Amino acid sequence: MPWVMQRLWTTSARPNAPSRGRSGAGAEDRDGARARTPMTTKAAEKSCWGAVVVAVVAGMIAASHLGKLPPSLPMLRAELGLDLVFGGWVVSVFGATGAALGLAAGSLADRIGHRRLTMIGLGLLAAGSAGGGLADAGVTLLASRFVEGFGFLSIAVAAPSLIATAVKRRDRRLALGIWSAYMPASITLVLLGAPALLSTAGWRGIWWALAGVSVLWIGVVALAAPAPRSADSRPPASLVHNVRLTIGQPGPWLLAVCFPLYTLQWMALMVWLPTFLVEERAMGLAAAAALSALVVAVNVPGNIVAGWLMRRGARHWILIAIGAAAMGASALGIFSPALSDGLRYGLCLAFSGLGGFLPAAVLSGAPVFSPSPDQLGTTNGLLMQGSNLGQFVGPPALAAVVTASGSWNSVAWLMCGAATAAVVLAGFVRVIENRLALARA
Repeated sequence: MPWVMQRLWTTSARPNAPSRGRSGAGAEDRDGARARTPMTTKAAEKSCWGAVVVAVVAGMIAASHLGKLPPSLPMLRAELGLDLVFGGWVVSVFGATGAALGLAAGSLADRIGHRRLTMIGLGLLAAGSAGGGLADAGVTLLASRFVEGFGFLSIAVAAPSLIATAVKRRDRRLALGIWSAYMPASITLVLLGAPALLSTAGWRGIWWALAGVSVLWIGVVALAAPAPRSADSRPPASLVHNVRLTIGQPGPWLLAVCFPLYTLQWMALMVWLPTFLVEERAMGLAAAAALSALVVAVNVPGNIVAGWLMRRGARHWILIAIGAAAMGASALGIFSPALSDGLRYGLCLAFSGLGGFLPAAVLSGAPVFSPSPDQLGTTNGLLMQGSNLGQFVGPPALAAVVTASGSWNSVAWLMCGAATAAVVLAGFVRVIENRLALARA
C-alpha cells in the first residue's frame, strides 16, 4: 500500500488517462462512455431501464445461491453428516473464491464480453446448484459450491458493466446505486422465504429450483442485455494487460480497500446478530430472525438513496465517508449495555441503512476510476476481490474478538477501527476525484 499512496500524490493532472494503443483509441469520458460506438451513442439518447432490471435480477439470483445455505445448513448437516468445521468451509467457499479470483474474473469479462460472462455465470450457478442437489457427501457438496462461487463471481463483475452500457451517463450513478442493492435484497427474501420452502421442498428442492431459475434467466439476459460493441473491431486486450493497467492506478486500489472495510463490518453483524439477540437478549429464534431480516432489508433503501444523491451531484468520497462514519458511530451504541434494547436496535437499522451509502459509492465509482472502459470489468473484479475478502474475514474476526474478550462489548472497537480506516481512505479518494473533475473541466 505505501507505493499506492505515493502514486496517489504524484499522479499527473490526468491520473487515469487511458494508455496509448488499444486502451487509448477513441474518444472516452471518465464515466466509461465511448462516444464513437453505436451502442454507447444509443445509450446516450435513452437509458434502457429494462436491461438494468434484468442485470439486477441476475445479481439477485446469484446472491440467492449464496444466501440459500445458512438457513438450510442444519437440515443439510444432519442429512449429509457434516461436522461444524466442514459446514463452515461449505459456507465460506463463496468468499474464498471471490477473494482469490475476483481480479481474474473481471479481466476475463473484459476479454470475452460482459454479457457472455453473465450468461456463463448463470450456467455455472445452475450446474453447481443442480449438482449440489444430488450430493450424497460433503466433498461433493463442497465441489458444487466452488462451481456456484465462480458463477456468482462472474455475474458480480460482469453485470455492473452491462448496466453502465445500458444507461446514459447522467443515469449511470443511480443505476449502479440500484445494482448495489442486489445482495441485501436477495438475502432478505431468502431469510423470509426459506423456512416455508424448507418445510415443503427440503434443501434439495431449493437447490434444484434455483438451478431452474438460473437456466431461465440465461435466455432473458440473451434477449434483453445490451449487445457487444459491434463497431469496435479491435481485438480484445489480454488478461495480463487489463490487470496491469488496473492495478497500476491508485483509484481502483482505494475503492477496493474501502470495500472490505465495509463488508467486514456489515457481514459480521448480519451473520451474528441473530445469535446476539438470542444469547445476550434472551429473544426467541423467530423474533430474532425477523428483526435481523429487517436490518438487512434497510440496506436496500440506503443503496438507492446514495445512487439518487450521486445522480444529483454528490461525490463518491463524501458518501464513502458518511457511510463509514455512520457505521462506526452506530457500532459504539449497538454493543453498549448502557443503552436500551430499542435504541440499540434502532442503531442497528442506522448501521445498515446509512452504511448502504458506502457500497453504492464504491460500485458506481468503478466507471469513473477505471483506467479506461476496456478495464471496467477488471476494475469491478478488483472491487469484488476486496469485498469478498471482507466477507471472508469479518464473521470469524468478530467471533475471535468475542471469544478473546469474553464480551460482545469489545466488538465495537473492531467496527470502529474498520470504519475509521474507511473515513481516512475517503480523504484520499477525494484527492483523485478532484483531479478527475479538473481534467474534465
